[in-house]
Amino acid sequence: MIAALAVIVLDTSGPSPTCIAAAHRFTSFLIEEAKGTRHEAQIGALTQAAGGLDKKVQEIATSMSEDRCAFILAAPDSTVRALAIAALPERNGK
Repeated sequence: MIAALAVIVLDTSGPSPTCIAAAHRFTSFLIEEAKGTRHEAQIGALTQAAGGLDKKVQEIATSMSEDRCAFILAAPDSTVRALAIAALPERNGK
């Protein structure tokens, strides 16, 4: 009984490995696409404020649904890159 409760508590204590991988994949494209824009400094500051890239990725992963994570992992690079570009207003002429 205690072992079952421990598994449940540990399982819900943070984002899933799938979401961590998806957040890392998306973030790497986002950082790459932000180079040379005002977002480069913003992303750097947010990453530092979170305590580093790994902690920021954990933060992002926590906010993602399992379906979204699975999509980002299954999508081709071009799709994930397009999603990252769409997140940057300068790249959209805004």
